[in-house]
Amino acid sequence: MLRRCAHRALARASSSSWCASVGTVRKVTNTTPTTPLPPPDASRSGTADICDVYHPENVDEMGVRGVSIAASNYFKDFGGRRRFAGEVTTVLCYENNPLVRAALEEPGRGRVLVVDGGASARCALLGDNLAEMAAANGWSGIIVNGCVRDSEDIAKMAVGVKAIGTHPLKSSKRDKGLRDVEVSFAGVSFKPGSYVYADGDGVVVASHKLEV
Repeated sequence: MLRRCAHRALARASSSSWCASVGTVRKVTNTTPTTPLPPPDASRSGTADICDVYHPENVDEMGVRGVSIAASNYFKDFGGRRRFAGEVTTVLCYENNPLVRAALEEPGRGRVLVVDGGASARCALLGDNLAEMAAANGWSGIIVNGCVRDSEDIAKMAVGVKAIGTHPLKSSKRDKGLRDVEVSFAGVSFKPGSYVYADGDGVVVASHKLEV
C-alpha cells in the first residue's frame, strides 16, 4: 500500500514538472526578437550583400530583377583575389586557348574575362603566364568553365580566378574559338557588357552595373 502511494506521488510530481517544462518552452518559442537586423549594404561588395539588396526575395519567393546566381559549388577559387567584379567580356572555346591569350593581352580596365571551355577536364585553358599577364594588364578576374594549371603560382597573383578544377596539361592552339558571344554555364548566362560579382560564396551576374 505504501509503495503504491509512493508511485502515485512520484507520477503526480513528474506530471507537474513536465507541465512546467512545457510552459517554459512555449514562452521561449513565442518570444519575438527585439534586436533589429542592420539594413542590407551592397557597398560591402560581397555576393551575399548584393543578393540582399538586388534580390531580396528568399528561395521560396524568387523574383525577376535582372540578377542571376550561379549554381552552388560549381567553381573553385584559384587566384590571389577571392572577391572581384567587373564588366563581362567572353571567349567561347574548347580545349584551345588562343583567344584567351589574345583577350588578356588587352588592357583589362577592371573587366572580367569569362571563358566557356565546355567544362572540359582534359587540359587547362589558363596557366601562370596568362594569369600574370591578366594581373599586369589590369584585369579584375577570370572565370573559366574548364581547368587551370600552375594553381599554386596563380594563388599568389593579384587577380581573381575561378575555374572548375585543375589539370597539368596545356591546351591546343589549332582552333581560335569565338570572342564576345553570349555563353551559358553554371545555370546562368554571361553576356558581353553585363556585370559579374564574385567572391568565396559564389557568382552573381547582373544585366547592368549595380550600385555598390
